[in-house]
Amino acid sequence: MKQAIMFILSCILSFGKTEATADAVECEIHIIGGGIVGALESYYAYKDALKKGKKICITVYEKGDNFALSAQGKSSMNTAYNIFPSLTPDEILSVVPRGAELVNQLALSFNQPGGIRVDDVVGVNDSETAVHFIESVTHYASDKNQEERTSSLLMLGKASMELWQQMYDEGDIEMKSILKASNFHACYETEANIKRTLNNGYRIDLIYGIPNARNRALKMQADYEKLGYENCALLSPDEVMIIDPYLTNFCYDRSDLDSAEGRIWKNDSIALWRPGGCIDTHVFLPQLYSYLKKIMGQYKDMNDHIQDCFQIQFCKEVIAVDLDLNSDHAPRVVGLKFSDGTEQRELLSCSNSQYLFCPGESVGSLCKFGFNEPAYAGFAGTSLFFNIPLPIDQMERYSKLSHCMEVHNEGIVLAWQARCKENNICIGVGGTKSFYGDKQPMKDEAFAKDRNLIQLNMVNQVFPEAISLACGYSTHGKEISAEEMLFLEERGIIYRWVGRRAVAYDGYPTIGPLYYKKCRVSNARCTTHLGSGGVSFGPVAVIISRSAEENVQDSFFRKVLKYADSRRSSD
Repeated sequence: MKQAIMFILSCILSFGKTEATADAVECEIHIIGGGIVGALESYYAYKDALKKGKKICITVYEKGDNFALSAQGKSSMNTAYNIFPSLTPDEILSVVPRGAELVNQLALSFNQPGGIRVDDVVGVNDSETAVHFIESVTHYASDKNQEERTSSLLMLGKASMELWQQMYDEGDIEMKSILKASNFHACYETEANIKRTLNNGYRIDLIYGIPNARNRALKMQADYEKLGYENCALLSPDEVMIIDPYLTNFCYDRSDLDSAEGRIWKNDSIALWRPGGCIDTHVFLPQLYSYLKKIMGQYKDMNDHIQDCFQIQFCKEVIAVDLDLNSDHAPRVVGLKFSDGTEQRELLSCSNSQYLFCPGESVGSLCKFGFNEPAYAGFAGTSLFFNIPLPIDQMERYSKLSHCMEVHNEGIVLAWQARCKENNICIGVGGTKSFYGDKQPMKDEAFAKDRNLIQLNMVNQVFPEAISLACGYSTHGKEISAEEMLFLEERGIIYRWVGRRAVAYDGYPTIGPLYYKKCRVSNARCTTHLGSGGVSFGPVAVIISRSAEENVQDSFFRKVLKYADSRRSSD
Protein backbone atom coordinates (compact mmCIF):
# COMPACT_ATOMS: atom_id res chain seq x y z
CA MET A 1 0.00 0.00 0.00
CA LYS A 2 2.81 2.42 0.86
CA GLN A 3 4.36 1.97 -2.62
CA ALA A 4 1.01 2.63 -4.29
CA ILE A 5 0.53 5.84 -2.30
CA MET A 6 4.04 7.04 -3.08
CA PHE A 7 3.41 6.40 -6.77
CA ILE A 8 0.18 8.41 -6.66
CA LEU A 9 2.00 11.34 -5.10
CA SER A 10 4.92 11.11 -7.54
CA CYS A 11 2.51 11.13 -10.49
CA ILE A 12 0.72 14.12 -9.03
CA LEU A 13 3.96 16.04 -8.66
CA SER A 14 5.02 15.18 -12.21
CA PHE A 15 1.89 16.50 -13.90
CA GLY A 16 2.48 19.59 -15.92
CA LYS A 17 6.26 19.85 -15.84
CA THR A 18 6.48 20.98 -19.44
CA GLU A 19 6.96 24.74 -19.45
CA ALA A 20 5.33 27.02 -21.97
CA THR A 21 4.36 30.64 -22.28
CA ALA A 22 1.18 32.05 -23.69
CA ASP A 23 -0.78 35.28 -23.41
CA ALA A 24 -4.05 34.29 -25.06
CA VAL A 25 -6.57 32.04 -23.31
CA GLU A 26 -5.76 28.52 -24.42
CA CYS A 27 -8.49 26.66 -22.57
CA GLU A 28 -11.98 27.56 -21.41
CA ILE A 29 -13.12 25.37 -18.51
CA HIS A 30 -16.75 25.10 -17.41
CA ILE A 31 -17.37 23.43 -14.05
CA ILE A 32 -20.89 22.35 -13.18
CA GLY A 33 -21.22 22.35 -9.39
CA GLY A 34 -19.64 24.78 -6.94
CA GLY A 35 -19.09 22.41 -4.02
CA ILE A 36 -15.81 21.18 -2.65
CA VAL A 37 -15.00 19.07 -5.72
CA GLY A 38 -15.76 21.92 -8.11
CA ALA A 39 -13.51 24.15 -6.00
CA LEU A 40 -10.67 21.61 -6.03
CA GLU A 41 -11.07 21.01 -9.77
CA SER A 42 -10.62 24.77 -10.20
CA TYR A 43 -7.61 24.87 -7.91
CA TYR A 44 -5.75 21.99 -9.57
CA ALA A 45 -6.57 23.30 -13.06
CA TYR A 46 -5.05 26.65 -12.08
CA LYS A 47 -1.96 24.98 -10.54
CA ASP A 48 -1.41 22.84 -13.63
CA ALA A 49 -1.82 25.81 -16.00
CA LEU A 50 0.64 27.80 -13.90
CA LYS A 51 3.26 25.06 -14.21
CA LYS A 52 2.78 24.88 -17.97
CA GLY A 53 2.69 28.65 -18.46
CA LYS A 54 -0.79 28.46 -19.98
CA LYS A 55 -3.56 31.02 -19.76
CA ILE A 56 -6.93 29.47 -18.89
CA CYS A 57 -10.30 30.81 -17.84
CA ILE A 58 -12.63 28.95 -15.50
CA THR A 59 -16.35 29.46 -14.92
CA VAL A 60 -18.09 27.58 -12.10
CA TYR A 61 -21.87 27.24 -12.25
CA GLU A 62 -23.51 26.80 -8.83
CA LYS A 63 -27.27 26.32 -8.49
CA GLY A 64 -27.38 27.77 -4.96
CA ASP A 65 -27.95 31.46 -4.40
CA ASN A 66 -24.65 32.19 -2.63
CA PHE A 67 -22.29 31.07 0.11
CA ALA A 68 -23.93 33.01 2.90
CA LEU A 69 -26.72 32.87 5.43
CA SER A 70 -29.44 35.27 4.38
CA ALA A 71 -31.40 37.55 6.69
CA GLN A 72 -34.29 35.08 6.42
CA GLY A 73 -32.08 32.27 7.71
CA LYS A 74 -31.87 30.54 4.35
CA SER A 75 -28.50 29.02 3.59
CA SER A 76 -26.79 27.89 0.44
CA MET A 77 -28.08 24.54 -0.83
CA ASN A 78 -24.48 23.44 -1.20
CA THR A 79 -23.85 20.37 0.93
CA ALA A 80 -20.12 20.83 1.54
CA TYR A 81 -20.73 24.41 2.69
CA ASN A 82 -23.15 23.25 5.39
CA ILE A 83 -21.33 20.31 6.95
CA PHE A 84 -18.34 19.94 9.27
CA PRO A 85 -16.06 17.42 7.60
CA SER A 86 -13.56 15.11 9.16
CA LEU A 87 -10.36 14.55 7.23
CA THR A 88 -9.78 10.83 7.44
CA PRO A 89 -8.55 8.18 4.98
CA ASP A 90 -11.67 6.02 5.30
CA GLU A 91 -14.38 8.69 5.25
CA ILE A 92 -15.78 7.55 1.90
CA LEU A 93 -16.66 4.06 3.17
CA SER A 94 -19.42 5.15 5.53
CA VAL A 95 -22.55 5.50 3.38
CA VAL A 96 -23.69 2.57 1.24
CA PRO A 97 -24.55 -0.69 3.03
CA ARG A 98 -24.13 -3.86 0.95
CA GLY A 99 -26.71 -6.44 -0.08
CA ALA A 100 -28.63 -7.99 2.80
CA GLU A 101 -27.35 -5.26 5.13
CA LEU A 102 -29.07 -2.59 3.00
CA VAL A 103 -32.30 -4.58 2.93
CA ASN A 104 -32.18 -5.03 6.71
CA GLN A 105 -31.48 -1.35 7.34
CA LEU A 106 -34.30 -0.29 4.99
CA ALA A 107 -36.68 -2.43 7.05
CA LEU A 108 -35.90 -0.28 10.10
CA SER A 109 -37.01 3.30 10.67
CA PHE A 110 -34.26 5.93 10.76
CA ASN A 111 -34.86 6.41 14.51
CA GLN A 112 -34.05 2.78 15.30
CA PRO A 113 -30.43 1.60 15.72
CA GLY A 114 -29.00 0.97 12.25
CA GLY A 115 -32.22 2.03 10.51
CA ILE A 116 -32.27 4.23 7.40
CA ARG A 117 -35.91 4.05 6.27
CA VAL A 118 -38.07 7.17 5.90
CA ASP A 119 -41.85 6.73 5.58
CA ASP A 120 -43.27 10.24 5.78
CA VAL A 121 -42.00 11.35 2.34
CA VAL A 122 -43.90 10.02 -0.67
CA GLY A 123 -41.81 8.13 -3.25
CA VAL A 124 -38.63 7.75 -1.22
CA ASN A 125 -38.62 3.95 -1.18
CA ASP A 126 -40.62 2.94 -4.24
CA SER A 127 -39.53 5.30 -7.02
CA GLU A 128 -37.85 3.87 -10.10
CA THR A 129 -34.55 5.37 -8.92
CA ALA A 130 -34.85 3.80 -5.46
CA VAL A 131 -35.82 0.35 -6.75
CA HIS A 132 -33.02 0.28 -9.32
CA PHE A 133 -30.48 1.38 -6.70
CA ILE A 134 -31.56 -1.25 -4.16
CA GLU A 135 -31.48 -3.99 -6.79
CA SER A 136 -28.00 -2.92 -7.91
CA VAL A 137 -26.62 -2.77 -4.36
CA THR A 138 -28.03 -6.21 -3.59
CA HIS A 139 -26.57 -7.68 -6.77
CA TYR A 140 -23.22 -6.00 -6.12
CA ALA A 141 -22.98 -7.81 -2.78
CA SER A 142 -21.85 -10.93 -4.66
CA ASP A 143 -19.11 -9.11 -6.62
CA LYS A 144 -15.78 -10.85 -6.01
CA ASN A 145 -13.83 -7.60 -6.44
CA GLN A 146 -15.43 -5.83 -3.47
CA GLU A 147 -12.42 -6.15 -1.21
CA GLU A 148 -10.03 -4.99 -3.93
CA ARG A 149 -12.18 -1.94 -4.60
CA THR A 150 -12.28 -1.13 -0.89
CA SER A 151 -8.51 -1.52 -0.68
CA SER A 152 -8.04 0.90 -3.57
CA LEU A 153 -10.27 3.46 -1.85
CA LEU A 154 -8.20 3.24 1.31
CA MET A 155 -5.01 3.80 -0.73
CA LEU A 156 -6.63 6.84 -2.29
CA GLY A 157 -7.77 8.05 1.10
CA LYS A 158 -4.27 7.89 2.56
CA ALA A 159 -2.90 9.77 -0.48
CA SER A 160 -5.62 12.40 -0.19
CA MET A 161 -4.63 13.11 3.41
CA GLU A 162 -1.12 13.84 2.16
CA LEU A 163 -2.49 16.04 -0.61
CA TRP A 164 -4.36 18.20 1.89
CA GLN A 165 -1.11 18.64 3.80
CA GLN A 166 0.71 19.35 0.53
CA MET A 167 -1.82 22.08 -0.27
CA TYR A 168 -0.79 23.85 2.92
CA ASP A 169 2.96 23.16 2.65
CA GLU A 170 3.19 24.43 -0.94
CA GLY A 171 0.67 27.24 -0.59
CA ASP A 172 1.63 30.90 -0.69
CA ILE A 173 1.06 33.15 2.31
CA GLU A 174 -2.54 33.86 1.34
CA MET A 175 -3.36 30.18 0.78
CA LYS A 176 -1.90 29.27 4.16
CA SER A 177 -3.95 32.01 5.82
CA ILE A 178 -7.13 30.70 4.16
CA LEU A 179 -6.49 27.21 5.48
CA LYS A 180 -5.70 28.51 8.97
CA ALA A 181 -8.89 30.58 8.99
CA SER A 182 -10.74 27.45 7.86
CA ASN A 183 -9.74 25.52 10.97
CA PHE A 184 -7.63 23.23 8.80
CA HIS A 185 -5.87 20.46 10.68
CA ALA A 186 -4.25 17.80 8.54
CA CYS A 187 -4.41 14.06 9.11
CA TYR A 188 -0.94 12.53 8.98
CA GLU A 189 1.34 10.02 10.68
CA THR A 190 3.34 11.37 13.60
CA GLU A 191 6.74 10.40 14.94
CA ALA A 192 6.83 7.45 17.33
CA ASN A 193 6.67 8.31 21.04
CA ILE A 194 5.89 11.97 20.33
CA LYS A 195 3.85 13.72 23.01
CA ARG A 196 0.16 13.48 22.20
CA THR A 197 -1.23 16.92 21.45
CA LEU A 198 -4.37 18.01 19.66
CA ASN A 199 -4.33 19.21 16.04
CA ASN A 200 -1.10 17.41 15.22
CA GLY A 201 -2.07 14.65 12.78
CA TYR A 202 -4.06 12.66 15.32
CA ARG A 203 -7.15 13.33 17.42
CA ILE A 204 -9.38 11.84 20.13
CA ASP A 205 -12.50 9.96 19.03
CA LEU A 206 -15.13 9.22 21.68
CA ILE A 207 -17.26 6.07 21.78
CA TYR A 208 -20.05 5.77 24.34
CA GLY A 209 -23.46 4.21 24.85
CA ILE A 210 -22.27 1.11 22.96
CA PRO A 211 -21.86 -2.27 24.70
CA ASN A 212 -18.23 -3.47 24.65
CA ALA A 213 -17.06 -0.12 23.32
CA ARG A 214 -13.47 -1.26 23.77
CA ASN A 215 -13.91 -3.95 21.09
CA ARG A 216 -15.29 -1.34 18.66
CA ALA A 217 -12.25 0.85 19.30
CA LEU A 218 -9.79 -2.02 18.92
CA LYS A 219 -11.25 -2.88 15.51
CA MET A 220 -10.93 0.76 14.42
CA GLN A 221 -7.35 0.82 15.68
CA ALA A 222 -6.48 -2.32 13.69
CA ASP A 223 -7.94 -0.80 10.50
CA TYR A 224 -5.83 2.36 10.84
CA GLU A 225 -2.70 0.40 11.65
CA LYS A 226 -3.16 -1.57 8.42
CA LEU A 227 -3.06 1.77 6.60
CA GLY A 228 0.30 2.55 8.20
CA TYR A 229 -0.84 4.74 11.09
CA GLU A 230 1.20 3.16 13.86
CA ASN A 231 0.57 5.51 16.77
CA CYS A 232 -3.05 4.65 17.50
CA ALA A 233 -3.89 3.89 21.13
CA LEU A 234 -6.76 3.47 23.55
CA LEU A 235 -6.76 6.35 26.02
CA SER A 236 -7.75 6.24 29.67
CA PRO A 237 -10.07 8.94 31.06
CA ASP A 238 -7.11 10.54 32.81
CA GLU A 239 -5.11 10.66 29.55
CA VAL A 240 -8.06 12.24 27.72
CA MET A 241 -8.42 14.97 30.35
CA ILE A 242 -4.72 15.80 30.12
CA ILE A 243 -4.83 16.08 26.31
CA ASP A 244 -8.18 17.90 26.19
CA PRO A 245 -9.40 19.37 29.52
CA TYR A 246 -12.67 20.46 27.83
CA LEU A 247 -13.74 16.78 27.88
CA THR A 248 -13.44 16.51 31.66
CA ASN A 249 -17.19 16.31 32.33
CA PHE A 250 -17.58 13.58 29.73
CA CYS A 251 -14.75 11.56 31.27
CA TYR A 252 -16.20 11.83 34.78
CA ASP A 253 -19.68 10.90 33.58
CA ARG A 254 -18.47 7.85 31.63
CA SER A 255 -15.93 6.39 34.04
CA ASP A 256 -15.48 5.08 37.58
CA LEU A 257 -12.68 5.72 40.03
CA ASP A 258 -10.33 2.79 40.65
CA SER A 259 -7.94 3.09 43.58
CA ALA A 260 -5.11 1.40 41.66
CA GLU A 261 -5.57 2.64 38.11
CA GLY A 262 -7.20 6.02 38.52
CA ARG A 263 -10.33 6.51 36.45
CA ILE A 264 -11.42 3.60 34.23
CA TRP A 265 -14.04 3.64 31.51
CA LYS A 266 -17.42 2.04 31.99
CA ASN A 267 -18.11 -0.92 29.71
CA ASP A 268 -20.01 1.20 27.18
CA SER A 269 -17.39 3.95 26.76
CA ILE A 270 -13.83 4.39 25.46
CA ALA A 271 -11.59 6.96 23.78
CA LEU A 272 -9.35 6.24 20.80
CA TRP A 273 -6.26 8.18 19.70
CA ARG A 274 -6.40 7.90 15.91
CA PRO A 275 -5.34 9.74 12.74
CA GLY A 276 -7.69 12.50 11.76
CA GLY A 277 -8.13 16.18 11.07
CA CYS A 278 -10.78 18.62 9.91
CA ILE A 279 -11.56 21.69 7.83
CA ASP A 280 -14.32 24.28 8.07
CA THR A 281 -15.74 24.31 4.54
CA HIS A 282 -18.11 27.13 5.52
CA VAL A 283 -15.03 29.35 5.55
CA PHE A 284 -12.85 27.51 3.05
CA LEU A 285 -15.15 27.41 0.01
CA PRO A 286 -15.91 31.14 -0.42
CA GLN A 287 -12.36 32.14 0.48
CA LEU A 288 -10.81 29.69 -1.99
CA TYR A 289 -13.05 31.01 -4.77
CA SER A 290 -12.11 34.60 -3.91
CA TYR A 291 -8.44 33.60 -3.92
CA LEU A 292 -8.72 32.04 -7.38
CA LYS A 293 -10.47 35.10 -8.77
CA LYS A 294 -7.71 37.33 -7.44
CA ILE A 295 -4.70 35.24 -8.37
CA MET A 296 -5.82 34.13 -11.85
CA GLY A 297 -6.16 37.71 -13.07
CA GLN A 298 -7.92 38.92 -16.19
CA TYR A 299 -7.87 38.69 -19.98
CA LYS A 300 -9.27 40.53 -23.02
CA ASP A 301 -12.09 38.78 -24.84
CA MET A 302 -12.61 38.89 -28.61
CA ASN A 303 -14.34 42.27 -28.23
CA ASP A 304 -11.43 43.72 -26.22
CA HIS A 305 -13.50 43.67 -23.03
CA ILE A 306 -11.66 42.91 -19.78
CA GLN A 307 -12.89 39.65 -18.21
CA ASP A 308 -11.92 37.76 -15.08
CA CYS A 309 -10.06 34.53 -15.73
CA PHE A 310 -12.01 32.94 -12.89
CA GLN A 311 -15.62 33.44 -11.90
CA ILE A 312 -18.34 31.60 -10.02
CA GLN A 313 -21.92 32.23 -11.10
CA PHE A 314 -24.67 31.57 -8.55
CA CYS A 315 -28.29 30.62 -9.24
CA LYS A 316 -27.09 28.80 -12.36
CA GLU A 317 -28.77 25.42 -12.26
CA VAL A 318 -27.88 23.45 -15.38
CA ILE A 319 -30.96 21.73 -16.77
CA ALA A 320 -29.65 20.54 -20.14
CA VAL A 321 -26.44 19.98 -22.06
CA ASP A 322 -26.06 20.69 -25.78
CA LEU A 323 -24.11 17.97 -27.57
CA ASP A 324 -22.69 18.11 -31.07
CA LEU A 325 -23.48 14.60 -32.35
CA ASN A 326 -22.65 15.35 -35.98
CA SER A 327 -18.92 15.43 -35.45
CA ASP A 328 -16.81 13.04 -37.51
CA HIS A 329 -15.19 12.05 -34.24
CA ALA A 330 -16.65 11.73 -30.73
CA PRO A 331 -19.65 13.63 -29.34
CA ARG A 332 -18.74 17.03 -27.98
CA VAL A 333 -20.35 19.38 -25.47
CA VAL A 334 -20.96 22.80 -27.05
CA GLY A 335 -23.20 24.50 -24.52
CA LEU A 336 -25.33 24.48 -21.39
CA LYS A 337 -28.89 25.54 -20.63
CA PHE A 338 -29.88 26.98 -17.26
CA SER A 339 -33.13 27.03 -15.30
CA ASP A 340 -33.29 30.84 -15.53
CA GLY A 341 -33.70 30.59 -19.32
CA THR A 342 -30.15 31.61 -20.20
CA GLU A 343 -27.60 29.59 -22.12
CA GLN A 344 -23.84 29.22 -22.36
CA ARG A 345 -22.35 28.59 -25.78
CA GLU A 346 -18.82 27.54 -26.67
CA LEU A 347 -16.62 30.55 -27.45
CA LEU A 348 -15.46 30.67 -31.05
CA SER A 349 -12.23 32.29 -29.84
CA CYS A 350 -11.31 29.21 -27.82
CA SER A 351 -10.93 25.92 -29.65
CA ASN A 352 -10.25 23.99 -26.44
CA SER A 353 -13.31 24.05 -24.19
CA GLN A 354 -13.67 21.54 -21.37
CA TYR A 355 -16.71 20.68 -19.27
CA LEU A 356 -16.29 19.19 -15.81
CA PHE A 357 -19.37 17.81 -14.07
CA CYS A 358 -19.18 17.87 -10.27
CA PRO A 359 -22.87 17.75 -9.27
CA GLY A 360 -22.21 16.38 -5.77
CA GLU A 361 -25.54 16.22 -3.95
CA SER A 362 -27.62 16.57 -7.11
CA VAL A 363 -28.92 13.04 -7.52
CA GLY A 364 -28.94 11.59 -11.04
CA SER A 365 -27.58 14.68 -12.82
CA LEU A 366 -25.42 12.81 -15.30
CA CYS A 367 -28.37 10.71 -16.39
CA LYS A 368 -30.61 13.79 -16.70
CA PHE A 369 -28.02 15.43 -18.95
CA GLY A 370 -28.02 12.41 -21.28
CA PHE A 371 -24.82 10.76 -20.05
CA ASN A 372 -24.30 7.21 -18.85
CA GLU A 373 -24.45 6.94 -15.06
CA PRO A 374 -24.30 3.98 -12.66
CA ALA A 375 -27.32 3.25 -10.44
CA TYR A 376 -27.57 6.11 -7.95
CA ALA A 377 -29.52 7.37 -4.95
CA GLY A 378 -29.43 10.10 -2.38
CA PHE A 379 -28.73 9.67 1.32
CA ALA A 380 -29.87 12.49 3.57
CA GLY A 381 -27.78 13.81 6.43
CA THR A 382 -28.22 16.55 9.01
CA SER A 383 -25.88 19.08 10.58
CA LEU A 384 -26.15 21.39 13.54
CA PHE A 385 -24.13 24.57 14.12
CA PHE A 386 -23.82 26.32 17.50
CA ASN A 387 -22.72 29.93 17.93
CA ILE A 388 -22.77 30.45 21.70
CA PRO A 389 -21.84 33.93 22.99
CA LEU A 390 -19.44 33.81 25.91
CA PRO A 391 -20.00 35.94 29.02
CA ILE A 392 -17.03 38.15 29.78
CA ASP A 393 -16.07 36.06 32.81
CA GLN A 394 -15.91 32.89 30.66
CA MET A 395 -13.86 34.18 27.74
CA GLU A 396 -10.45 33.29 29.14
CA ARG A 397 -11.60 29.83 30.22
CA TYR A 398 -12.62 28.87 26.68
CA SER A 399 -10.07 30.89 24.74
CA LYS A 400 -7.97 27.79 23.92
CA LEU A 401 -10.88 25.56 22.90
CA SER A 402 -9.93 23.89 19.60
CA HIS A 403 -10.57 20.25 18.84
CA CYS A 404 -12.05 17.96 16.25
CA MET A 405 -13.18 14.36 16.58
CA GLU A 406 -15.81 11.81 15.78
CA VAL A 407 -18.34 10.95 18.48
CA HIS A 408 -19.80 7.45 18.22
CA ASN A 409 -23.08 6.45 19.83
CA GLU A 410 -25.43 3.57 19.10
CA GLY A 411 -26.37 3.84 15.42
CA ILE A 412 -24.91 7.32 14.91
CA VAL A 413 -21.50 8.92 14.34
CA LEU A 414 -20.98 12.68 14.51
CA ALA A 415 -18.17 14.52 12.80
CA TRP A 416 -17.38 17.26 15.31
CA GLN A 417 -15.48 20.56 15.31
CA ALA A 418 -15.36 22.95 18.27
CA ARG A 419 -13.35 26.13 18.77
CA CYS A 420 -13.46 29.55 20.34
CA LYS A 421 -13.93 32.19 17.67
CA GLU A 422 -14.54 35.90 18.22
CA ASN A 423 -15.57 35.30 21.85
CA ASN A 424 -18.08 32.66 20.87
CA ILE A 425 -18.05 28.91 21.32
CA CYS A 426 -18.54 27.58 17.80
CA ILE A 427 -19.47 23.91 17.50
CA GLY A 428 -20.36 22.18 14.27
CA VAL A 429 -21.57 18.59 14.12
CA GLY A 430 -22.74 16.54 11.17
CA GLY A 431 -23.65 12.92 10.72
CA THR A 432 -26.45 10.36 10.51
CA LYS A 433 -27.91 9.17 7.25
CA SER A 434 -31.18 8.01 5.80
CA PHE A 435 -32.16 6.66 2.41
CA TYR A 436 -33.95 9.30 0.34
CA GLY A 437 -33.97 7.85 -3.18
CA ASP A 438 -34.14 10.83 -5.52
CA LYS A 439 -36.03 13.11 -3.11
CA GLN A 440 -34.72 16.32 -1.56
CA PRO A 441 -34.91 16.25 2.27
CA MET A 442 -36.36 19.22 4.12
CA LYS A 443 -35.44 20.38 7.62
CA ASP A 444 -39.01 20.21 8.99
CA GLU A 445 -39.52 16.57 8.02
CA ALA A 446 -39.43 13.94 10.76
CA PHE A 447 -35.94 12.68 9.89
CA ALA A 448 -34.23 16.06 10.13
CA LYS A 449 -36.00 17.18 13.30
CA ASP A 450 -35.36 13.88 15.06
CA ARG A 451 -31.70 13.67 14.08
CA ASN A 452 -31.01 17.32 14.93
CA LEU A 453 -32.45 16.71 18.39
CA ILE A 454 -30.26 13.61 18.78
CA GLN A 455 -27.24 15.69 17.74
CA LEU A 456 -28.12 18.41 20.23
CA ASN A 457 -28.36 15.88 23.04
CA MET A 458 -25.08 14.24 22.06
CA VAL A 459 -23.34 17.60 22.22
CA ASN A 460 -24.89 18.09 25.65
CA GLN A 461 -23.67 14.67 26.78
CA VAL A 462 -20.12 15.36 25.61
CA PHE A 463 -19.80 19.10 26.33
CA PRO A 464 -22.63 20.10 28.73
CA GLU A 465 -20.88 23.33 29.77
CA ALA A 466 -21.44 24.78 26.29
CA ILE A 467 -25.12 23.86 26.11
CA SER A 468 -25.65 25.19 29.63
CA LEU A 469 -24.24 28.53 28.48
CA ALA A 470 -26.50 28.44 25.42
CA CYS A 471 -29.64 27.71 27.45
CA GLY A 472 -28.82 29.91 30.43
CA TYR A 473 -29.24 27.07 32.95
CA SER A 474 -27.48 23.80 33.76
CA THR A 475 -28.24 21.06 31.26
CA HIS A 476 -25.68 18.60 32.67
CA GLY A 477 -27.24 15.14 32.82
CA LYS A 478 -30.53 16.34 31.34
CA GLU A 479 -32.36 15.42 28.14
CA ILE A 480 -32.87 18.42 25.85
CA SER A 481 -36.44 18.66 24.53
CA ALA A 482 -37.69 19.58 21.06
CA GLU A 483 -39.13 22.78 22.56
CA GLU A 484 -35.72 23.75 23.92
CA MET A 485 -34.17 23.08 20.50
CA LEU A 486 -36.76 25.38 18.91
CA PHE A 487 -35.99 28.03 21.53
CA LEU A 488 -32.27 27.90 20.71
CA GLU A 489 -33.02 28.03 16.99
CA GLU A 490 -35.31 31.05 17.37
CA ARG A 491 -32.58 32.86 19.33
CA GLY A 492 -30.08 32.20 16.54
CA ILE A 493 -27.81 30.15 18.81
CA ILE A 494 -28.21 26.99 16.75
CA TYR A 495 -28.68 26.58 13.03
CA ARG A 496 -30.25 23.37 11.69
CA TRP A 497 -29.60 22.04 8.19
CA VAL A 498 -30.41 18.92 6.21
CA GLY A 499 -29.07 17.94 2.81
CA ARG A 500 -28.09 14.88 0.86
CA ARG A 501 -25.17 13.27 -0.88
CA ALA A 502 -25.47 11.36 -4.16
CA VAL A 503 -23.83 7.95 -4.22
CA ALA A 504 -23.45 5.14 -6.72
CA TYR A 505 -24.63 1.62 -5.94
CA ASP A 506 -21.13 0.35 -5.07
CA GLY A 507 -20.10 3.32 -2.93
CA TYR A 508 -17.29 4.11 -5.39
CA PRO A 509 -16.84 7.62 -6.80
CA THR A 510 -17.64 8.17 -10.45
CA ILE A 511 -14.65 9.88 -12.03
CA GLY A 512 -13.07 10.27 -15.43
CA PRO A 513 -14.53 10.47 -18.94
CA LEU A 514 -18.24 10.93 -19.65
CA TYR A 515 -20.13 8.88 -22.22
CA TYR A 516 -23.18 9.46 -24.37
CA LYS A 517 -24.75 6.10 -25.22
CA LYS A 518 -21.44 4.55 -24.16
CA CYS A 519 -19.54 6.69 -26.67
CA ARG A 520 -16.89 8.84 -25.00
CA VAL A 521 -17.55 12.59 -25.05
CA SER A 522 -14.38 14.26 -26.24
CA ASN A 523 -14.35 17.32 -23.96
CA ALA A 524 -16.18 16.30 -20.80
CA ARG A 525 -15.50 14.32 -17.66
CA CYS A 526 -16.92 14.04 -14.16
CA THR A 527 -15.84 13.86 -10.53
CA THR A 528 -18.86 12.92 -8.44
CA HIS A 529 -20.58 10.31 -6.24
CA LEU A 530 -18.07 10.79 -3.41
CA GLY A 531 -20.78 10.56 -0.76
CA SER A 532 -19.41 11.18 2.74
CA GLY A 533 -15.89 11.38 1.34
CA GLY A 534 -16.35 14.48 -0.77
CA VAL A 535 -14.06 16.64 1.34
CA SER A 536 -11.57 14.03 2.54
CA PHE A 537 -11.27 12.42 -0.90
CA GLY A 538 -11.70 15.55 -2.99
CA PRO A 539 -8.02 16.18 -3.81
CA VAL A 540 -7.17 12.64 -4.86
CA ALA A 541 -10.45 12.16 -6.75
CA VAL A 542 -9.70 15.27 -8.79
CA ILE A 543 -6.13 14.14 -9.47
CA ILE A 544 -7.27 10.70 -10.66
CA SER A 545 -10.04 12.24 -12.76
CA ARG A 546 -7.54 14.62 -14.35
CA SER A 547 -5.19 11.69 -15.05
CA ALA A 548 -7.64 10.54 -17.72
CA GLU A 549 -6.75 13.74 -19.62
CA GLU A 550 -3.05 13.12 -19.09
CA ASN A 551 -3.51 9.53 -20.32
CA VAL A 552 -1.45 8.11 -17.45
CA GLN A 553 -0.90 4.42 -18.10
CA ASP A 554 0.02 3.21 -14.61
CA SER A 555 -1.89 0.04 -13.72
CA PHE A 556 -3.22 1.38 -10.42
CA PHE A 557 -4.56 4.56 -12.01
CA ARG A 558 -6.18 2.55 -14.76
CA LYS A 559 -7.72 0.17 -12.24
CA VAL A 560 -9.25 3.05 -10.27
CA LEU A 561 -10.62 4.62 -13.44
CA LYS A 562 -12.13 1.26 -14.39
CA TYR A 563 -13.85 0.93 -11.02
CA ALA A 564 -15.00 4.56 -11.29
CA ASP A 565 -16.22 4.30 -14.90
CA SER A 566 -19.54 6.09 -15.40
CA ARG A 567 -20.77 3.22 -17.63
CA ARG A 568 -20.44 0.56 -14.92
CA SER A 569 -23.34 -1.51 -13.64
CA SER A 570 -23.85 -4.32 -11.15
CA ASP A 571 -24.76 -6.83 -13.91
